[in-house]
Amino acid sequence: MAATILEARCVAPFVVRVRFSDGMEGEASLEPCLFDWDLARVPDLTPDLREWLRVPENFATVRLDADAGTLVWGDTRPFSPSIVYWRVERYRVPVTVRTKDGTVLAELLLGGRREVWRPGLTVGSAPTNTVVVDRPGVAPHHVKVTVGGGHHPCYVVTVVEGTTTAGGTTSSTPGETWRVPMRQPLLLELGDCTVQVE
Repeated sequence: MAATILEARCVAPFVVRVRFSDGMEGEASLEPCLFDWDLARVPDLTPDLREWLRVPENFATVRLDADAGTLVWGDTRPFSPSIVYWRVERYRVPVTVRTKDGTVLAELLLGGRREVWRPGLTVGSAPTNTVVVDRPGVAPHHVKVTVGGGHHPCYVVTVVEGTTTAGGTTSSTPGETWRVPMRQPLLLELGDCTVQVE
């Protein structure tokens, strides 16, 4: 029997975070199905439904039909679980927090790429941050990192409070922003530790 979807939620326009019965999980981008593919490849996707789902607010109403084990909008189930399964990106964002002497304090594997980067990754000592670093010299809301750059992808580092070093630049000015090329992992130096984002 094919794997069925156990959990689903919209995390970005045309992207659903899913978990399957066989353990597969990740973000499935259905954008190609809605904009690029010939309708014959998705027989249950009618032209009218396709147009309706091309509106991000409509797409975001996705929910799980637990009985059928697939995605549903209203009463329609245009995508078989197998189509969603093969659209899953297995990418996660690994983060390692180390002291300056190299001792590993924490290793995190954050949600999928869009799930993390769409709102931005926040680092600080407050429990509301994406990455919580409760160490000396780390401010409650220390730094925020997003991605951008188009054809030249980069991390966009913004100081919220505290002193941060990344990509050879150091700043303690709230609101100051700089770009670090994504050719290698991002190393954020704050307080007495380093946060590595890959």
